[in-house]
Amino acid sequence: MEKHAFSAILCAIILSASLLGLNLPSPSKVSGQEIPREDTLIVSDAWGPPAGWNPMLPNTAWGTELMYPALFFYSTRDDVWIPYLAEGYKWVNKYTLEITIRPQAKWWDGTPITAEDVVFTFELGKKYVIGWLSPFWDYLDSVTAVDERTVRFATSEEKLNYFQLVGLLHGVMILPKHRWAPIEKEYGQGIVSEFRDDDPAKIIGAGPYRLLTWTEDMWYYERVDDWWGRDIFGLPGPKYIAHKTFKDNVAAANGFEAGEVDACGHFFAKIYEMWEVKGLPIRTYYLNPPYYIGSGIIHLYINYAKYPLSDINVRRAIAYAIPYDALVSKAYFNYSVRSAPVPILHTIPGYAKWIDQDLIEQYGFEYDLEKAKQILDDANITDRDGDGVREMPDGTKLGTFTISVPYGWTDWMMMCNMIATNLQEIGIDCVTEFPDFTVWWDRLIKGQFDLMESWDGGMGFDHPWNSFRFVMDPRLTGPVGKDYPAGNWERYTNWEVTSLIDTIAKETDPTKLKEAYSELQEIFLRDLPAIPMFYGASWYEFRNDRWVGWPTEENPGWASPYMWNYPDNLPMFFHIVKAGETPTVPAWITEMQIPTSE
Repeated sequence: MEKHAFSAILCAIILSASLLGLNLPSPSKVSGQEIPREDTLIVSDAWGPPAGWNPMLPNTAWGTELMYPALFFYSTRDDVWIPYLAEGYKWVNKYTLEITIRPQAKWWDGTPITAEDVVFTFELGKKYVIGWLSPFWDYLDSVTAVDERTVRFATSEEKLNYFQLVGLLHGVMILPKHRWAPIEKEYGQGIVSEFRDDDPAKIIGAGPYRLLTWTEDMWYYERVDDWWGRDIFGLPGPKYIAHKTFKDNVAAANGFEAGEVDACGHFFAKIYEMWEVKGLPIRTYYLNPPYYIGSGIIHLYINYAKYPLSDINVRRAIAYAIPYDALVSKAYFNYSVRSAPVPILHTIPGYAKWIDQDLIEQYGFEYDLEKAKQILDDANITDRDGDGVREMPDGTKLGTFTISVPYGWTDWMMMCNMIATNLQEIGIDCVTEFPDFTVWWDRLIKGQFDLMESWDGGMGFDHPWNSFRFVMDPRLTGPVGKDYPAGNWERYTNWEVTSLIDTIAKETDPTKLKEAYSELQEIFLRDLPAIPMFYGASWYEFRNDRWVGWPTEENPGWASPYMWNYPDNLPMFFHIVKAGETPTVPAWITEMQIPTSE
């Protein structure tokens, strides 16, 4: 899956010189201190300068999550959990989940991490729109501190949602109240948009890495050797982790081949040629096709708040104009497959069982330009003035519309060109636009777009519920022009889906679940809030010449498996070591695992 939003703005580090005959960066300096290349694992995953290290920003700098603990780690690949900040959990009753914080846990300044920090963090998500936090409050009644180390998350029969109660255990970065309460008092609502938190000396975290220094295209994290978790988890292998940005996928591929970076989370055309043809010490998770672990579904989001794109005949015609197989084969190098026409991963049996095949046969769609034209003709959406662009019955023209993805995402850029060409063919005036990521993301979450290609809720313990909610739940969205980063970017507002979404989240009877999922699929296929196109690959490429121990199909280790998915993917760094050393998966990674089924 594409490159999630973690980009932003950074301090002065100059990388140059050569090593072993390659154009590699020389040691960098911070206040006169060298940052040795041999101790630095350099990653490239995000685009553009960093927006800041404030976790509440709509778009935070890559690696921010390394500094703040979540309650648990979770692996989507293995569907297992590891206690991180929490030492355990228990169900007090059907509506109440209780967690206990590890007694060793401390912030970098020595202040103990307490239940009040957890409560404060969740309350921020109640007061302000924070994409990774606020949606939990649709299903929570309260978050309370029982004592210094115990927190209770309570819901009710009306709000009961087991997916959300379990989901809050991972992915939520716990913040220190003693630092952030004064910042909230100073900034108010601006805490989620104006405060960048870009002074490394002022950041107080609790993870095994702290921000050391930054520039606009490179930033460094330094290992915290005395962090509170050392006696429990040990220390991760790299002394330093740096992130380097490139202008586009091509530049990133060249830098990766040259050894400027050790691991990437980017799309690279014909990745297999790097080792099969060029003989480079490079790998992906799988040695053979599809090379990458699959992730969520990539959709074409069509703005529901913008007429005539809101017209179902227009949306359905667009669905028939998308060359699904060609997108995968030509632009994606067969790194994936076409998705089902509903937001359910059909390649995994545990998910595919929910697909209503009768509805697919009745309402599904395939690539068929003639069918697309016929749909528009039958709806009296025709070219009335002979200029090649159709008009609605009321005279409104179909375009000019813009289909957009961030500049540099060369695979998606090619897909946009292919889709725009086909839309022109059926009489919809459509052009492409490829802005910087930050501009694209801002337009997406504000609903200020025509057509955009983007992801959904992804795979995991709560799929396919999470994907339906991400795409369809009206509680995740609001007026155009305001930030709604949690999902439903197309502004689809249909309140009949909320009861189904909530019913599924508390139901355990397979028959009733099947019925509810079928109802959601029927609404989805009827209204087409988005158009599922293909499964996004989890871009993950690495070199073995400087660092070893990367997760692969032969040596799975721990993988979340997204390069950007921290803190969930943090355990991976604990079994990565310098080349020449023997990588070992720490015992705690296997001994502490808790399956979702438990």
